[in-house]
Amino acid sequence: QYLYSQFEAFHCFRVFPCFDQPDLKAKMTLTVLCPREWKAVSNAIETRYELTDAANSGRHVLERQGLLWMLPFYDSEQVAIHEMEQTHKISPYLYAVCAGPYQVFEDRDPMYVPQRIFVRQSLVEFLRHELMFGITKTTLDFYQRNFGARYPFTKVDHVMSPDYKYGAMENVGCVTYNENYMYRGETPTLAKRLRFSITNLHELAHMWFGNLVTMTWWDDLWLNESFATFMSFLAMSESPTLTHFHGTCWVTFLQYKFWGISKDSLSSTHSICCQIAA
Repeated sequence: QYLYSQFEAFHCFRVFPCFDQPDLKAKMTLTVLCPREWKAVSNAIETRYELTDAANSGRHVLERQGLLWMLPFYDSEQVAIHEMEQTHKISPYLYAVCAGPYQVFEDRDPMYVPQRIFVRQSLVEFLRHELMFGITKTTLDFYQRNFGARYPFTKVDHVMSPDYKYGAMENVGCVTYNENYMYRGETPTLAKRLRFSITNLHELAHMWFGNLVTMTWWDDLWLNESFATFMSFLAMSESPTLTHFHGTCWVTFLQYKFWGISKDSLSSTHSICCQIAA
C-alpha cells in the first residue's frame, strides 16, 4: 500500500479545514502515525520516532506538541511516528503527504540542500538515482543564479508514486512523479529521456516561480505553467550535464509551441486567461 496526495487545484480542504486558494499561505505542521516499515514524507524535514509502551488502562499513550494521543488499537512494535518540521508559508495546494514501504536513496552533498528519492523496492533496478541527483544540482545552480535567490526550502524529495494520475506535481520540497518515468523493461529513447529531464527541470522551476512567488488566483495558472516550461528548456540548454540534449531541446520546445497554435485554430479553443468564479 502506498499513499500520496494531489491537492492542485483546490482539494486540500478534503484533508483539513483551510482557505483553499493560492495567495492565502500559512505555516503548517504534520504528524504521521503509520506502520513501522513505512516511510512518511511531506514538505519539511521529518523526524522518525519508535513508539514505546505507556500503560494507561491498557492503552498506549503518546504526547506530542502538547497533545495527548490515546492509541488503544495499535501495537507499539508495529507503528512509528513521523513529525514534520513546520513549513514555510505555503499555499494549501502545494501541501503534500506521501507514505509507504519505499526504498530511499539519499544525497547529502554539503553544497546543496539534501535530496532523496523514494521508489518501490521492485523498481530500484530501473532507477538512475545518481543521474537524477546530478541533474537536480546543476538545475539548482542555474535557477539560483538566474532567479537571484537561493533555493527557498529545506530539501528536495523526489517521490515515484504508484498509480499516479498525472505526470508530476511541484509540491514544496516533495515532488511527486508518475512511475511511467521509470521506463520499466525498456531502453528509453532519447525523446523519452528528454521528456523526463524536462519534467524534472519544470517542477524545480516551480519552487521559485509558483511556490515561493504564487499567483493570486487560478486565472493566472497559464503563466505559472508556461513560464516553468520555458525555464526548464532554458535550463536544459545551458546545463553542462545535459549536453546530449542541447541539439534537440529547442526543437521539442517548438513542438510545444506549434501544438498550442494548432489547438488555437480549432473552434473549440478558449481564452488563455478567463474569469474563474471564486
